[in-house]
Amino acid sequence: MDKSPLTPLFDPTSVAVFGASPSGDSVGAMAWRNLVAGEFEGTLYPINPKHKSIGDATCYRRITDLPDEVDLAVIATPAHTVPGIMRDCAEAGVKSAIILSAGFGEGDGRGKDLEAQVVAAARKGGIRFMGPNCVGLVRPWLGLDASFLRSDPPKGRLAFVSQSGALVSAIADWAGPHHSGFSAMVSLGNSTNIDFGDVLDFLAMDPRTDAILLYIEGIKDAQNFMSALRRASRLKPVIVLKSGRHATSSQAAHTHTGALIGSDDVFDAALERAGAVRVGTLGQLFAAAEILANTRKVNGDRLCIITNGGGSGVLAADRAGDLDIALPPLSDATKAKLDKVLPAFWSHANPVDILGDADPATYAAAVKAALADPDNDGVLVMLTPQAMTDAVATAQAVVDALPRRRKKPVLACWLGEPSVEEGRAILSKAGVPDFQTPERAVEGFSYLVQHRRNRKLALEVPRARAFEKGLDLDGARLIIASALSDGRKMLSDTESKALLKAFNIPVNMTIEATTHSQALVAAESVGYPVAMKIASPDITHKTNVGGVRVNVAHATSVSRVFHELVKSAKAARPEAQINGITVEPMANLKDPRELVIGASRDPVFGPTVLFGAGGTMVEVMKDSAVALPPLNAVLSERLINKTRVSKALESFRDAAPVDRDALVDVLKRVSIIVSELPEITELDINPLFASPDGVLAVDARISVQRAPAKDGPYDHMAIHPYPRHLARETFLSDGTLLVIRPIRPEDAEYLQSFMRDLSPEAKKMRFMGSVNELSPEMLAQFSAIDYRREMALGAMAEIDGKDVLVGVARYVINPDQKSCEFAIVVSDRIQHQGLGTRLMKGLFSAAQHHGLDVIEGTVLKKNDPMLRLMKELGFSQRPDPDDRDVVIVERWL
Repeated sequence: MDKSPLTPLFDPTSVAVFGASPSGDSVGAMAWRNLVAGEFEGTLYPINPKHKSIGDATCYRRITDLPDEVDLAVIATPAHTVPGIMRDCAEAGVKSAIILSAGFGEGDGRGKDLEAQVVAAARKGGIRFMGPNCVGLVRPWLGLDASFLRSDPPKGRLAFVSQSGALVSAIADWAGPHHSGFSAMVSLGNSTNIDFGDVLDFLAMDPRTDAILLYIEGIKDAQNFMSALRRASRLKPVIVLKSGRHATSSQAAHTHTGALIGSDDVFDAALERAGAVRVGTLGQLFAAAEILANTRKVNGDRLCIITNGGGSGVLAADRAGDLDIALPPLSDATKAKLDKVLPAFWSHANPVDILGDADPATYAAAVKAALADPDNDGVLVMLTPQAMTDAVATAQAVVDALPRRRKKPVLACWLGEPSVEEGRAILSKAGVPDFQTPERAVEGFSYLVQHRRNRKLALEVPRARAFEKGLDLDGARLIIASALSDGRKMLSDTESKALLKAFNIPVNMTIEATTHSQALVAAESVGYPVAMKIASPDITHKTNVGGVRVNVAHATSVSRVFHELVKSAKAARPEAQINGITVEPMANLKDPRELVIGASRDPVFGPTVLFGAGGTMVEVMKDSAVALPPLNAVLSERLINKTRVSKALESFRDAAPVDRDALVDVLKRVSIIVSELPEITELDINPLFASPDGVLAVDARISVQRAPAKDGPYDHMAIHPYPRHLARETFLSDGTLLVIRPIRPEDAEYLQSFMRDLSPEAKKMRFMGSVNELSPEMLAQFSAIDYRREMALGAMAEIDGKDVLVGVARYVINPDQKSCEFAIVVSDRIQHQGLGTRLMKGLFSAAQHHGLDVIEGTVLKKNDPMLRLMKELGFSQRPDPDDRDVVIVERWL
């Protein structure tokens, strides 16, 4: 795959500094001094028309005067000069820039105009730039300090990306004394061009970065952010601190769902979906930095705590309980070891209280015993300064007790200040994460555990299911179009249920009636007893205006109830448009549970799906959880299990368990609805009755508005849903029905079987090596794909009465966003029937939907059938200059 477009920014070989100065406290002077002091191994060029030289370096008037091209321009000049500088950079062939200057995108409009000029100049010259209004970029490994920070962070394997320059300064100042090294410190500033997604894409593949910290105030491009965060979190721990947790949504809530979902709930759902770990405070972010700077892996969630003070051990144990960190009992072998070195009345439990007079040798013995115990996955060593405690000698003893290669993380907490400061320094210098409080230490361990849990969740794939058919998308779209053409933003009850029915969600029949005689006919048609509800596009919550009557059992009651409902609604809402009432049969389900399933539109992340306890008390109970669509069976189950009402779905007392599969099916279908219909802004099924016999949508409300004309079909989604429009049916030459469609998470089992059935020769040609079976990581990677960045098409055929995967073709979009790299493999069962040609043409179509220009790949030189296919499809061929056994093939789309 091609290099990242941000490589010239993060790994430049030459840097030009605009506004460089030999002295003073200007931003340009500090940036120049930092670059010189950092001993950057590349070439530095100062640019400032006021000086002829700075130190030993010649100072240039303009970048076009330089003898050679430069990779990176660092701009620290007044805002009004920056657009001209960017135009000069474009002329000089510069491909990346850092704009330290402030004064953009703010104030009386002048700043916004300047920013627009900078963006236009950068776009014309193909320049990617960071900022403006940022403190810069530091890459300690390269000696690159392109910032005006006053602290010089040591090199390490932790990256920090922040929208706040102040926090970058704070972390940089904290890093040195805590012996915490960084691979990169990034200040995004206004994020006008380069945002979180761009930086995450680079850091995910950066060999110098093992873990990533983010400080986020707001997300501009949710699609790019989610794609990049999902990719990065699969590879490395990503810890996020988000400010503004209690900001209220500006959008008024029209349904139960809208009232239940807050913007911070959605952000949590986004991070969980991506696999990142969230922290709540700056102190916790420092704790994450402390642990990740030295340790990045844990094999389980079991922690052993060693302490010389019972109180501190209890505090640590309490926090472990809060975070679902296990404190396992000690093994018999460990107890026997500790009995030999500890007083008879030590705790004999975890936390291991080695008592207040424990000396350094005792600490060392306890640490060695805990590390050797197979029943834990990490060790926290704590010390409280007591009269007989030697904090310095104990720290050294702990360090000396550690094996050269640590298979488990070891954390330390030396409580106190002056008396333990030197001991802390010994621990930090030896790479032992050191925390000031028991709670922070346990939190640090929990971040490793949470990342491990997230990785395991990411590897969980749904069981194989038949491909969804029979959805009436056209019918649903016509229902919405009719309402919008009438100038309505709310579907009627019957329209809402008809739309749900189009997606095969079970609903009870609803008939509208504008007169009491029509209501009587409706009641006789559906059968008694019935529910009667007011019909009004202006009344969302009918029970609030006395607009609902249930169990109407006789014809003599229908006329009376009709008039009572209309009268009550008019009295409560005289301005509302009353269209009559609706009549529907009472739900007749065994042991029903009242639930709510809904969808709402977040201003940043787009559609969200909610599940929880339903009924009239839904806002009071507030037992709900939210997730980002698209959902599959695994994600739907997780959403259900986050709620308290999930326990009521199982059998209890004399009630049988509900049909869980049917409930999961409704969540998946609601996810498809909001994915395929961008006009829907809110959807509310309340109540949804769930029973052992199935589910039934009793009441539904759907709000709509016209989608922006500029948007594509899935531009409203933060995560690209399943691209149904790419599915095609065709036939092989022997008449076998073939379905070529995008791969989905439910296809994991098909992929594994397909891989197992391939001949050794086919595996060698596809993988250019020996791969007998897909690992869980590979299986998740190949089935749960990001449709915005890649595509995988599978060919499904029915063989011996079973659906069988007989061919797979996929591509990954290159960083240039204009080309992609493909791979294809066809089952040994089906050869010489044109399957490879059909798969490749499907890839061409998908790549054109992505707006790509070129598709390319590599083929083994001895793979004659594939090279013949490439020639027939119009691919050019050339030898790979780096590998004589490989041929590079390329085709313009």
